[in-house]
Amino acid sequence: MASEELSKLLREARKTILSGNKPDARKLLEQALAIDDNNEQAWLLLARVVDTPRERRICYENVLDINPQNDEARRALETLRPSPPSSAAIKPPASSAPPSVSQRTPNQPSVKAPTMRAGTTTPGTAEAWRSQREGTPMNPIAIGIAVISVLAIVIGITVLTNPSAILGEPTPVPTSVLLAATTAAAQNNTPLPTPTPPIVIVTVQANPFAVPPTWTPTLTPTPPPTATPLPTLPPLSAYTLLYLREVDGLPAVFSSRADGSGERRLTPPGEPFTFPAWSSDGTKIAYTALVDGREQIFTADADGSNAQMALEMPNTRARAVAWSPDGTAITFASDDVQIDDIFIYRFGEPAVQRITDGRGIETDPSWSPDGTKIAYAADPTGRGGSLQIFVRDLTKEGREATIQLTTGGQNFSPVWSPDGSQIAYVSVQGRGSRIMLMRADGSDKRPITFGDGGAENRDPSWSSDGRYIFFSSTRNGGVFNIFSMTTDGRNVEQITNFPENTYSPKVRP
Repeated sequence: MASEELSKLLREARKTILSGNKPDARKLLEQALAIDDNNEQAWLLLARVVDTPRERRICYENVLDINPQNDEARRALETLRPSPPSSAAIKPPASSAPPSVSQRTPNQPSVKAPTMRAGTTTPGTAEAWRSQREGTPMNPIAIGIAVISVLAIVIGITVLTNPSAILGEPTPVPTSVLLAATTAAAQNNTPLPTPTPPIVIVTVQANPFAVPPTWTPTLTPTPPPTATPLPTLPPLSAYTLLYLREVDGLPAVFSSRADGSGERRLTPPGEPFTFPAWSSDGTKIAYTALVDGREQIFTADADGSNAQMALEMPNTRARAVAWSPDGTAITFASDDVQIDDIFIYRFGEPAVQRITDGRGIETDPSWSPDGTKIAYAADPTGRGGSLQIFVRDLTKEGREATIQLTTGGQNFSPVWSPDGSQIAYVSVQGRGSRIMLMRADGSDKRPITFGDGGAENRDPSWSSDGRYIFFSSTRNGGVFNIFSMTTDGRNVEQITNFPENTYSPKVRP
């Protein structure tokens, strides 16, 4: 009987949706979910009639929780909320904001909303759609750091009030050494060196009756080494950022100076825009926008003006756009063959060039500085497993053209250093995600984000001088904001501080 009632409610809901009566359709679907909250079709239909992007996201996440292979829900989520890829075994930290659209995979677990039972909760209220995440427990590393800080303060006070207790008294220079030095100076008629406190110099007259020594060593003072000053970091205001910020639940393209000042919106409201990219000379930008419900690539001037479609691929979607170093081409991922592969489009040519043809998803392409290689993330198993970093050499053919650089965990978002010697990327192994560095051949892997309490760190981007890496992180406030750091992981500074997710930074120069 419950099955028959459920089928009847779904049929009536479909008819009501077609008639344009969303409120009544919503009530019918809530009644259906009260009977079976694991009904995939009920959640899909409910996503069409709810009022806010957040409610739609929850509906599609519940669909993927029921059926991770549901392509409609996966694509809808990537439009509503950009998120980096993640396997079903990887769960986001307790208070993390949604990850970036460039990285979400079909197996990413969703946060299932409480079932909305008719008559128990007003549809659309905060109680009906509340997230099930728990708060993050206090980090023991943070407690240890606090204890060490208190000990450092106590030691500092002790040094200030009684320096000798810590530093001790200076050790006097032996009189015999001073006597030999001054005797030699008197016999050779050379001036004594200028003493440096706290050494005390005693002048002794030579004995005229003494037999002169055959040899007296002369003490030659060695000047202290000159300290080499550390290079001064350029101010952040010398760089310009391009990034995404969610406004009313939809990502929009913004630019600002890298110190956070001078922010400017570059895309109009009311539609989602994703995957921003700079041209090589910084005069143009690229991004994706919806055309007939699918993402297509657009280009515009650096201030957002003169936007036009650069490439139209009907019935397919484009994502993860990157501009070539010489400015004559773009690379991107597209599902033109049902699953994402990497393509190159050279401006002015009639067709695109597919450069990968793997069994699984292939995404996040990044050009090497000399334009001969493309690094990207791919699932080598073709079974929805973990993503790994690969490099495709455009000058070679066959198996020798592609090498795999990482294994284990989830690894994605590779970005070349300006000199081509290193690759920064994102690695997820257990709790949170880290920005990593490795050499271009895959050796010497090391994390450069740490001490963040297991936060999500995503979207690395090099400055063209190689001095900074910009990235997005949830380390301060639980939502993504943009940060900068030097390439050793130090000098971390927060650039943006918005209550909504801000991510995918690209930097010029």
